Amino acid sequence: MKAMSRTVLWLAFGIFAIAWMWVAATAGDEIPGQFGSSGAVTRWDSKWSFLGPIGGIGIGFTLAAAAARVLIPRVPRHAINLPNQNAHRYWTDPVNRAEFDRRISEDLEWLGTATVLLLAAMTAVAGTVTADSVSVWLLAVPTALYLIGVLGYCGSMIWGGRYRVPQR
Repeated sequence: MKAMSRTVLWLAFGIFAIAWMWVAATAGDEIPGQFGSSGAVTRWDSKWSFLGPIGGIGIGFTLAAAAARVLIPRVPRHAINLPNQNAHRYWTDPVNRAEFDRRISEDLEWLGTATVLLLAAMTAVAGTVTADSVSVWLLAVPTALYLIGVLGYCGSMIWGGRYRVPQR
């Protein structure tokens, strides 16, 4: 059965691709390449000098997150860093290693999903701006949601018991 995290990662990439193509098709020749903290455009770029790198970054993040399922199992036991020797012994034991690999791969897919969705939002915002500024909320809300989501998810990974050694 395919993990939901993998499916949602590819859906997020689809959303990013739609935003990218929409900007490519509808934006003018110049779009904002950078915003100040007030929402003011501080640099204008040609559409393609913006879309080229942001497209590569979106593809790169998606492929990196998707590759976790293939790459994580190849990480040698001694290279895995866990909070204590008991956890390291448990999760790197051949009996439990496949479950560890599955969990950490899912976690990386969820984090990749959040990152790709943030890129999609910022691409859409940049592609729709025609004035010299944008409402700061269009930049702050997606960024804040991303930070809250990613930090909360990481906190649950660390302190939430996902990798706690089960009591026997």
